[in-house]
Amino acid sequence: MSTPAAADLSWILNELAAFPHGRHALLLSADGLCTAASKDVGRDLADRIAASASGLQSLSRQAAALVAQDDTPWQQTMMQYKDGFLFLIAAGRGSYLVASAGPDVDVLVFSDEMARAVRRLGEVMGVAPRSDVVG
Repeated sequence: MSTPAAADLSWILNELAAFPHGRHALLLSADGLCTAASKDVGRDLADRIAASASGLQSLSRQAAALVAQDDTPWQQTMMQYKDGFLFLIAAGRGSYLVASAGPDVDVLVFSDEMARAVRRLGEVMGVAPRSDVVG
């Protein structure tokens, strides 16, 4: 599942999903829209995860005040469940990467692999802010 403009990004999301114990990966815009996803993510799942991840990312940004008194930028959020993990990381100007993995994943290695994916694509993963079109 991917939008036509982001179809060329699915290859790296598929690589991340195929990583040992990886499951799924999505690229989201800062306003919570799925712009690309790995091959086994359907539209309904992508929309649900995009909405949830958008809320998690927003809450994580607000919690930064507990970490530092100045305006420290959000970089990553990780959630652990009985059956695996959910990772969110900043992915470029106006976007973030979401990935899931099974319970046996090495969280440090997987998190590093996500960061490597972001570095490999650089600004290609950035999503311009949406603007209203009049007329």
